[in-house]
Order: sequence, then C-alpha cells, then structure tokens
Amino acid sequence: MPINFFTPLCQTENIRNKEFGICDDEDINNKTPAYIDKIDPKKWIAIIKNTTGKSLNFTAIDNCVEIRKENGDMDNRCDGMLTNEENIVFIELKDQQKNWVQHAVDKQLQTTIDHFKANYDITKYKHKRAFACNRKHPRFQCSYKEKMSTFYQKNKIRLNLENVIVFK
Repeated sequence: MPINFFTPLCQTENIRNKEFGICDDEDINNKTPAYIDKIDPKKWIAIIKNTTGKSLNFTAIDNCVEIRKENGDMDNRCDGMLTNEENIVFIELKDQQKNWVQHAVDKQLQTTIDHFKANYDITKYKHKRAFACNRKHPRFQCSYKEKMSTFYQKNKIRLNLENVIVFK
C-alpha cells in the first residue's frame, strides 16, 4: 500500500522565516507530532537557518504519517522532513544525553528513508540530507565518521549529527 508522505494534514507549507525551530513535546499519552515554532527558541530541538529565504515545507512524520510493517504494526519513523524543489532533509529529534545515535540513525531515519524511496523518486532532489538532532549536548565517546560514511554509501544522503540545519 502506498505511503503518502505529503498529506496536507501533516504539513506546514511555505515557511520563509530566516530562522525557526522544530519541536517535539514528547507527549507519550497524546502522541503529538513534531511541529514548527517561530517564537520560542527555548522549545526548539532543531534550529533551522534558512539563509536563502526560499520557501520550505515541513512534514510531521512520526505520529502523523502512517508507516506500517508487513504485519500491520507501526514501523519506526523519524520525526519529520523539510522539503522544497531542491532539498529534502529527514529529521530525528532527541532530548537525551547518551545512547541515542544508533536508534535515531539505524532505526528511525533509515526506516523512514527506505519507505520514502519505495514510494517516491528521491533523485529529483539535488540536496539530500538526514539530521539526528539532540537538544542536549551529547557526549560522543567516539567519532561517527565511519557511521556517516556508511550511511552515505548506502543512501546517497549526507548524515549530520547536530541540531542546526542550514539552507544556503
């Protein structure tokens, strides 16, 4: 069954702000999706710097776009994505100190990208990136260059482990 990653219910379109944030309230009971915020930087997990001024569209994926495994259970999903004619950026938001990178990258980002590629031609985007963003300053115990290189070789999508996403 095809997956609609661009369902209007999950989108905030035509964002032209030079700077805004992506937030996730992590409300386990209500399962609310990630959303954009233009007012309160203290809530931002990912900081978007749109130096181009070109329009961006945000799509909430987790808790909004249904992505199911073959057995019908809900599959892992990243929190959202930003798109325009040239760019696609998959985003996973975290708010924890340790043991977050592997699940964010290997489960949430990778699974979402695999489903997206199965339903859309990702090659139409000139710039393809994935971000695992963490509000807290992670204490990296080792370099993630190998993980980033492997991710790129597999997906042809650049992986970034930081919470500032710049469009230039």
